[in-house]
Amino acid sequence: MYLKVHFYSRLIFNVLLAVITVGCAASGPSQQQQFSSKKPLDGSLALTSQKAPPNDIQSIQLYPTGQPQEAPIITLHSGQSLQLSFDYLGTQNRQFRVTIEHFDQSWNKSRIGPNTYLNSFSETTIQSSNISFGQRPSYQHLEFSFPNNELQPAVSGNYLIKVYSTDDSSLLFSMPFFITEDEGRVQTKAERLFAQRNDGRPLEQLFSTYDYPDFVEYPQFDLAMSFVQNRFWGRTKQVEFLDTITPGQLRGYIDHDNAFIGNYEFKRLDLQNFEVDGQQILDYQPGITPPRIILRRDVQNLDTNPNQTQAAATEGNRGDERNSNYAQVAFRLQTDERISSSADIYIVGHFNNWMISDLNKMSFDPDEQMWTGQALIKQGTYAYKYIIVQDNQLDDLSLDQGFLSAQQEYLTFIYFKDPDKNFDRLLKVDRVLKR
Repeated sequence: MYLKVHFYSRLIFNVLLAVITVGCAASGPSQQQQFSSKKPLDGSLALTSQKAPPNDIQSIQLYPTGQPQEAPIITLHSGQSLQLSFDYLGTQNRQFRVTIEHFDQSWNKSRIGPNTYLNSFSETTIQSSNISFGQRPSYQHLEFSFPNNELQPAVSGNYLIKVYSTDDSSLLFSMPFFITEDEGRVQTKAERLFAQRNDGRPLEQLFSTYDYPDFVEYPQFDLAMSFVQNRFWGRTKQVEFLDTITPGQLRGYIDHDNAFIGNYEFKRLDLQNFEVDGQQILDYQPGITPPRIILRRDVQNLDTNPNQTQAAATEGNRGDERNSNYAQVAFRLQTDERISSSADIYIVGHFNNWMISDLNKMSFDPDEQMWTGQALIKQGTYAYKYIIVQDNQLDDLSLDQGFLSAQQEYLTFIYFKDPDKNFDRLLKVDRVLKR
């Protein structure tokens, strides 16, 4: 008797669970904002540990205070600060809680705890908030500057700042930042290589020389070097070829097979004004909330606007914090017949911090014979591109034909494995721009 009752109880439970699961799945993309996969996406532009925001969190920026175009890197104990800002478009009152977490050079959780990497409390709340001036939709603009008395990193290295909802303690989004000690001197150069790829794209091979400080006793064991292109933190390349033959110097480079694409391409999206110009904006529909913008189609193998200003990999200039409007921007892409209509194509750019989100996934329109997708974007200028995800692999090159080759930014990171505290200190960062 007990076994029968237990069996039917489990059966009823499983049926209810299935109904709940189907109901959640049918509730729409708001329940699942980030690209989901059983294993980390191979070739992701963003970190696999990075959390994409829900649709009511937009225009996330993290940069050195007063330098919105710069990478989120500051020097330890220098008085410099980082500025986090974002817009909340939800209708409910919401408070936001902030924490930071330390990582090693490979973006694994650090072995040290908050008592070591913080000189403060482990969390705080965002106090600075302002309501937009009658925009449709209206939004709440939030800003948070740190280090401060409530949140103060004590060591150098890789960090994630995490923003939670105080209502239910759910993680809303996270962003990487870096604190360097500015120790030693580093010089990096990029050499262009041709005829290395079947598609004709040039490569850029990086070489770096680091004059390390005196406290480094065993550079061959304790120093490490990494390169990053265009702030695609998910594609950080750790240098395997290091030599310390010259006393006081560490030299490193990446080989041909691991070199960066030298003409990585982007499209420039100019939304400073929501006006039909015939060049990029074909239609503007202000009578709905949010207003709708329809862009001219992008063609895979054709530059429809050859005189367009070159997009930069680091470009991302959002409009005024409280005066700027949002629009639902409709993207259209025409591909050649080699792209299957069942492909998974996504729109990525500065407006979504180069993160793959189901909110920005495209679908194929058989009547128009083109791909359509959308993104909620604030007034400003942005770089963007299209990518394909297939078999958990990201392809970000095959849809670029017709886009513009951009200036490339390369960052060199020098790490020191602290033998006493057993964590990765970030000693130095170097920046190189290559056209």
